[in-house]
Amino acid sequence: MRLISAIAFISFTAPALAQSLVPPPSPPGVDVPDWALPGSATHKQVPPPADFHRASVPAGGAIGSFEGQTDIGGPLAPGSASETGGTYTINSAGYNIWYQRDEFHYLWKKVSGDVSLAGTVTWPNIDDFHDRKVALVIRDSLDDDSRQIMAAQHGNGMVHIAWRAEKTGPMTDIEYRSMRQPRLGTDEKGPQTFHPTRFGIEKKGDQFQLWISWQGETLHPEGAPVTFKTSGPFYVGVGFVSHLPANVLTAKVSDVVVENRAGAVR
Repeated sequence: MRLISAIAFISFTAPALAQSLVPPPSPPGVDVPDWALPGSATHKQVPPPADFHRASVPAGGAIGSFEGQTDIGGPLAPGSASETGGTYTINSAGYNIWYQRDEFHYLWKKVSGDVSLAGTVTWPNIDDFHDRKVALVIRDSLDDDSRQIMAAQHGNGMVHIAWRAEKTGPMTDIEYRSMRQPRLGTDEKGPQTFHPTRFGIEKKGDQFQLWISWQGETLHPEGAPVTFKTSGPFYVGVGFVSHLPANVLTAKVSDVVVENRAGAVR
């Protein structure tokens, strides 16, 4: 019998995750700054210049449970989204939701008070770039450098809870990976070989709790709550980033919970 263990890692302004795939080239004629490129044989994504900003761009009206759509940080290729039968298909470029500013496509609504967010992620092409991520985001504004806290599932299966405590500040996160327990008498663990089936985040006052279902079990809290001060109103919703500055990838998010109360993550 193979057992699975959840391993937590805490990182502060950590570098981009190692990649198992070489990212595709940028579209012809698109000028991508070197700092925005992810890991490859010749490049490594690094923080943008301290004074670099790009305005966010309205990218659609109400969709499903959300009031609006925005390309946060004005990615080099525009994003889009559609909703059918409660499943959201989100297309986005963007170099990251990290460092001191973000680029991603965001479906949002504006609320105050407590919040429950959850969703099930499906990757249409599992061979696409592994560090893309779907995020359940709670942020002060639609600015590219807004204060925020989020739960995110990466294309490689890693889940984290991450936050930017101050506007234009760095991100901090706690990462969770599932790995096979070591064989008896060894310290060797195998690689993560599956994706969580569902994840969520709950705001209860200034306490934010990550929820995960690793293998189809009922959603359960993972790790301790994170304290993050909010004054509201704020934006809550679902975002997606390809982690490739000018390359649009796709994710599908279904069975979305977005409720203006705590205790509704399911």
